[in-house]
Amino acid sequence: MQKENEFFSKARKIAKELDEGTYIYTPSSTDITIRWRKLYGYVPASEQLKYQKKWAEFRALANRTLADVEQPEMPGVVAWKKWQKS
Repeated sequence: MQKENEFFSKARKIAKELDEGTYIYTPSSTDITIRWRKLYGYVPASEQLKYQKKWAEFRALANRTLADVEQPEMPGVVAWKKWQKS
């Protein structure tokens, strides 16, 4: 326990010695995108129209079924028959 106290007191001392402009404390639960927005004008892909359209198209393609896909016409085949168990 005493070693822990020594460790933390040394850490506090080092933190005080650091210049305010060079040390930025960020807790582990901080959402870094908030800082990126303020400093760099960051806009996440989920808010960009280009990527919203892209993923909407992808979801539409992934949700297709065989009923949505056109059946190719083959010469000599009158109609597709469903397979039946014998």
